[in-house]
This record gives sequence, C-alpha cells and structure tokens, in this order.
Amino acid sequence: MMALAPAPAPVAVTTAMLKSRHPLSSFSSALLPLSRPKTSLYAYRNSSAPGPDTECPVPLDQQPVNEYQSLSTSLPFSWAAGDVQLYSSRLLFIGVSFSHFVGLPVAVFGKGTSVDPQAAIVAVSSGILVVTLAVLRMYLGWAYVGNRLLSATVEYEETGWYDGQ
Repeated sequence: MMALAPAPAPVAVTTAMLKSRHPLSSFSSALLPLSRPKTSLYAYRNSSAPGPDTECPVPLDQQPVNEYQSLSTSLPFSWAAGDVQLYSSRLLFIGVSFSHFVGLPVAVFGKGTSVDPQAAIVAVSSGILVVTLAVLRMYLGWAYVGNRLLSATVEYEETGWYDGQ
C-alpha cells in the first residue's frame, strides 16, 4: 500500500493579502489600457515593429477600445447609447421626415393624374422601412464592437508592401 502525504497546514489569510490579490486592485494597469500606447500610428502604417512600451500589435484604429470610442461618438450610433425617449423621438422624426419628403411626393406624382389611396399608404409607410434599416444598422455596429470587446483574441488587418504602405 502506498502512504498518503500529510495535508498541508492551513494558512491564515489577512485582509492585506486579500487586497493585494484582489483582481480589481491593479485594474488601472492591467487588462485594457485606456490611454493610447506610446507607439505612434505612423509607426504602424510604415510597417515598423511596435515600440518596447507596447505589447499590443493591433493598430490603434483597429483596437476594440478605440473602435468603441469612435462608435460612441459617431452620429447615428451615439443615439443608441443615450436616453431611450430621445432615441425613440429621433427615430420617429427620421421615419416621418422620410415618409413626408420622399414617400408622399412619390405617391402623389408617381401615377400621374390618378391618385390611388393604396399606393399612397404604401409610399408613406416607407418611413417604417427606413427606421427599421437604421435600427438594424445601429444594432449590427454595436454588436460587432461588443463582440470584439468581449473576445479573447482580436483579429485585425495588417498593411504591408502589397497595400502600397
């Protein structure tokens, strides 16, 4: 028979040990740097190796954090990040504007002299289609950036001599 090794003695854990091992204690220097690395974008575009201060080979404009920041400041995508009531009112304004300025003239002047009420309703309801496409575009943009932020690995495109860089 084989003898089992004795169990290790219990270790007393202090609050100082917990604080030093807490995952959020070094959050500012770990995981994702919120400030820009010291390597310039010029260095990435000229195919030179990243500097010794940065460990991330992904170009600055393709890093998920920078993509998130640019998406959150761009015009239609920033609407989804704000207040729900303001977002809904902007979408309603877009739908009504499109149906009045595009759909209604097409319905009135498209058939010539005869006015078909059914064609007018279809043309005016085209604003619903535009709002649906706008919401779909915003959803796809945010989903893409969200998936890149949550991904363990980040795919990116490199430029080289074949791109003229």
